[in-house]
Amino acid sequence: MAQPTLIEKVELTEGKLLIPYEKYKLPNGLTIILHEDHSDPIVHVDVTYHVGSSRETPGKSGFAHFFEHMLFQKSDHVAEDEFFNILQEVGGRVNGNTEYDRTKYFETVPSNYLETALWLEADRMGFLLDSVTKTSFENQRKTVTNEKEQNQLNQPYGTVWEVKNQNMYPSDHPYSWPIIGYSDDLERSTEVDLRNFFLRWYGPNNSTLTVAGDIDKAKALEWIEKYFGGINPCPNVKNRMIPRVILAEDKYSQIEDEIFLPLTMMSFPTVPSFHKDEAAMDILSSIMGRGNNSIFYQNFVKTEKAIDASSFNVKQELSGEFNIQVVSFPQETLEETEKLIRSTISDFETNVLNGSDLSERIKTAKAVEISETYDVLGSIQSKAEALSEWEWMLGRTYNLQDRIDAIQSVTNEDVIRVYNKYIKNKKAMIVTVVPRTPVPGEKDFV
Repeated sequence: MAQPTLIEKVELTEGKLLIPYEKYKLPNGLTIILHEDHSDPIVHVDVTYHVGSSRETPGKSGFAHFFEHMLFQKSDHVAEDEFFNILQEVGGRVNGNTEYDRTKYFETVPSNYLETALWLEADRMGFLLDSVTKTSFENQRKTVTNEKEQNQLNQPYGTVWEVKNQNMYPSDHPYSWPIIGYSDDLERSTEVDLRNFFLRWYGPNNSTLTVAGDIDKAKALEWIEKYFGGINPCPNVKNRMIPRVILAEDKYSQIEDEIFLPLTMMSFPTVPSFHKDEAAMDILSSIMGRGNNSIFYQNFVKTEKAIDASSFNVKQELSGEFNIQVVSFPQETLEETEKLIRSTISDFETNVLNGSDLSERIKTAKAVEISETYDVLGSIQSKAEALSEWEWMLGRTYNLQDRIDAIQSVTNEDVIRVYNKYIKNKKAMIVTVVPRTPVPGEKDFV
């Protein structure tokens, strides 16, 4: 087998906040990122596939989340449920999760079990489908359907994001269906559909393997080449650029749920992760609706109209959204809540963006954002996750100092500019959640 090729080496530099690492590539396309941290005798292994629900197609949703489950079952050389057992028996922590744009599998284990963890990850990457039976497909299909019912449909406010995205994005937009998928789509899917999805996306050339912690880099590379080097690549994967959604009018959707406190979420389509306006949008959301001094807290919580009121900027690979969320008290009508949200946005422009203390507010928001950037250094898992995200999402050199520089460079004018560009007088998606109306005769059973 050919040796891994060194692509990049980042070392600590005085005066800069960096996570040092080395990046390699195998001939089959697997990207390898190694970070040494000998603070504790543990290692964190992160395998991120650049595939999530956004790589699905209308009518075939839920496949990425389905395979999150399947990859924990068994593979050619690992018996059913043994992936968990092998690592947990030595004190390891094992998990995985699926998002719109990626699926991640990870484990933290004692450093002397690194080879075992790498072997397990390679076996399910390269030798999964031959071990999968029709019965195991059907079992996991039922498991995923039950998970949707338990973790989403039966949770308070559990369908807010699904309903918001269904209505805010066009029906063919990759974010218009939920990450967990629709139960009907999974029920209609065939074993061939699911196998083809795996073969299309789950190859080494669409993956980033990040190993962080108490490692010997030469030995780690030897094991990675040994176990991953012979896995065949999947078809070539291209990055996508999708135009930003612009709403022609305000859109409304209401959900009845088993809740007591009504919720209103107002969402403005914005820009994706690492866009040039990202840092300014983060500062805008912080000064508008984060903390007890924010105008949303003062106008809603302080006046006892709501139990919570905040704004937050969500960024993903293909798009972003600026959200304002209010959980109001029952005596407040939805109309009153929406009216106060809109007047608070107007007050924010008048009294904050054009106020005398804007610079001080921005300075405070920057300090919070920079502090959270430093928090990434707190564990080998958070460092591995950051290194992995920068690679699969950007594919170029990026580090903590780049984030700090972006935050530090935000000016008063930048914050005002992004407010005018993305929020002021712009149309939004408004989702409300109200207490469910009892059906006739229901109280007889209470």
